[in-house]
Amino acid sequence: MSGLVIDPICPEFGARVIDADLQDLNADCVRDLNAALDRYGVLVFPNQKLSEADQISFAKVFGTPSERSRPADRRAEQSEYAHLIGLVTNVRENGEPIGSLPDGEMWLHHDGCFIDEPYRATLLYALHVTSTGGETRFVDMRQVYRDLPIEIQSELIGKTAVHQFDYRNINARPQSIPSSGSAREAEHPVVIKHPRTSEPALYVNPLCTIQFSDAPNDDLLDHLFSAIEENAATFHHRWSVDDLVIWDNWSSCHARSDFPAAEKRMLRRCIIKGCALDAH
Repeated sequence: MSGLVIDPICPEFGARVIDADLQDLNADCVRDLNAALDRYGVLVFPNQKLSEADQISFAKVFGTPSERSRPADRRAEQSEYAHLIGLVTNVRENGEPIGSLPDGEMWLHHDGCFIDEPYRATLLYALHVTSTGGETRFVDMRQVYRDLPIEIQSELIGKTAVHQFDYRNINARPQSIPSSGSAREAEHPVVIKHPRTSEPALYVNPLCTIQFSDAPNDDLLDHLFSAIEENAATFHHRWSVDDLVIWDNWSSCHARSDFPAAEKRMLRRCIIKGCALDAH
């Protein structure tokens, strides 16, 4: 047995891992952490002291750390780990951001839905947090699918959708035609089979999903967005310095609330390679 203390946040979604030494994990810990991520979708590790190297080392518990999807010529970070780690921060030097996604609210989305092999997971580590705001909201997309009326579930069988992300746009629906070379686009099943658990999960989101692939149906898509927004299988994580949070991008989506622009916010982000997603 690993001896890890895992405290659920919701009955079946989100959990805190208490007093874990992330730099001294045996094989049982690795097995149990992967099982916990598969089950709960989001794991919170409070009070961690992690360097960039430590964060990458821990990320390997869950798979292979991925190169960032943001093109190298659009990265502000200068660290030796900049190809693997990005800063999510509003800090600027000489008027220019030193990281990515600097300001304000960010709508519900799946990380990596705009690439052909969406990331398994994202790890975010808090270096500086604001006095209010900036919370990350998580939604269990497995439960969203389970709660859909059976007639809607039937309508989604065989459907795929197009997802697009423009790094300059974080709080509005994307346009169907990219306005610049900064947008990336991919197509995935609307209901996926989780690659590790085989559970069904809804795989659309308000920030990145443009339309169904076969034919536009804004009414159905808006219905799904409302189902995501209103589902009870959700929680908001209020960040503290030295929090590390990892989430499963196949079974959950997430959003960021607005925060005071004048206060420093900085989190360190890395991602785990994923795979192509099959329909359930």
